[in-house]
Amino acid sequence: MRKAPVDQTQRSRGWLKLYLGSSFAGAAVGMAVAVWFTYQSPLTTHQVTVPLNSAATNPPVPLEGLFDLPKLLAAEHASQPWAVMGGALLQLNLPRLSIPLLERAIKRDPDNSVLHVALGEALALADGGVISDRAKAEFERVLKGDPNDLIARFYMGKWLLQNGKAKPALVKWVGLMRTVGNDQTWNDRLWTVMPRAAEEVGISQLTLQALCTSGM
Repeated sequence: MRKAPVDQTQRSRGWLKLYLGSSFAGAAVGMAVAVWFTYQSPLTTHQVTVPLNSAATNPPVPLEGLFDLPKLLAAEHASQPWAVMGGALLQLNLPRLSIPLLERAIKRDPDNSVLHVALGEALALADGGVISDRAKAEFERVLKGDPNDLIARFYMGKWLLQNGKAKPALVKWVGLMRTVGNDQTWNDRLWTVMPRAAEEVGISQLTLQALCTSGM
């Protein structure tokens, strides 16, 4: 006698758990390798907890990640399993593995700006910080809906700098520093990129520091 077909939901859930287990087994190896390199935590999973110095700008909504993984195993129907796993892999410094997961999440929720900016960041981090045309398109899509999106503005500054436009890149980053510079993660990230732009423009470190604190 033939067996009854396996319930599609149960089968999908079982595959999801298998994928989760295999992905994070590989993540353990990736983490061991990552200690040899300079690691920058993703901005899309970071929770801004300090007040912003701009009434026109909202703190970024963080993408779910490592701390949200238990939701996938406990819930019968996780609303965005691909987004959570993509965020977790980003936090584990495995952006290239996070890309297909974020792409699947976007297929389920194509108008979610958090997912689009996360995909753009994953693409940039996977390319060693280089903003490809594809990553740029993700950031531009987000900025079209919200011109004040902090993460998209940060990465568009990197695109400007890599394309020989140091002055507008620096203007963009100084504006970000004035807005969110009291947040340590943002402060650290901005100071990794601003000195090079300032050097190309001919601005001293002391002047740059003064520009960043003006109005804060």
